[in-house]
Amino acid sequence: MNPQTALALSALSFAIAGSVLALSTYIALWTGLLSFGTVAFAALGAFTTTFLINNMDLNFWLALLVSVIAGGIAGLIVGKVFIKLATHWLALATVALVLIARVLVVNFPGFTGGSGGTVVPVKLSIWELGLLLIFVCLLLSRLAQSKFGIAATTTREDPQVAASLGVPVARVRVIAFGISGALGALGGVMLSTQLGYIDADTFFIALSVTVIASVVLGGAYHWAGSVVGAAVFTGLPVYISQFMTHGQFIINGLLLLVIIVFLPGGLIDPVRWRRWRARRAGPGKSSQPMQSSSTDAEVLS
Repeated sequence: MNPQTALALSALSFAIAGSVLALSTYIALWTGLLSFGTVAFAALGAFTTTFLINNMDLNFWLALLVSVIAGGIAGLIVGKVFIKLATHWLALATVALVLIARVLVVNFPGFTGGSGGTVVPVKLSIWELGLLLIFVCLLLSRLAQSKFGIAATTTREDPQVAASLGVPVARVRVIAFGISGALGALGGVMLSTQLGYIDADTFFIALSVTVIASVVLGGAYHWAGSVVGAAVFTGLPVYISQFMTHGQFIINGLLLLVIIVFLPGGLIDPVRWRRWRARRAGPGKSSQPMQSSSTDAEVLS
């Protein structure tokens, strides 16, 4: 395999892992909550899987399943504890969660390797990574059409109105945190298998910013936006690193500014897409706005 092909595959691998991490953050944003907790869940998943393989001789896929379940449980607990916080305080609380996770990684060397880190003994192939991403995308696609999806969208648009319609807003958000935790753990494992080595600085603030930026760039109103955004913010830097060392950060910053100014809905924006289709249809041919059915108010009741 020539170096160019190897580098392209490496960039694609990191983009796929980054996509799952971005989708973890998207789930929380789906209900109107900005959370940086994805990175903490990713650390839990990565270190748990590595520990189970290295110290308990567990099969990788079984260790992955345990880690995803642990991430989901952690997400439910975090959601239950943080759910009463105002939106901006919740965002700060999840930042604190990332800081706490780093301290725990450093101070539990028997589990994480401490400040020295630990070697990840498994490297997933591009096909295995791709299948995991396809599974997650299919899951979110089905979820978007479910009662939970309707409840999450209604909650994001206006929590007070959602509550008046009978939507259990707090329960929906806690469930979203649980799903976010599970996906965050999965993404952390996928990323760790590509890095081959993880330590206290692997899952920290820089990765949190990258994940949030991926969602904003791609579009926070559809799960596909997170995949597109991650391809730019995690895959592109790996590929262009052969041409420049720090220039990729400038490129990413400029891309983010352009998107925020000219495409505030992100690259994948369902509202902009509907408007474009309406203009294509011409006057009098555009479809009527979608009305919420009465069953929407019965979500998760």
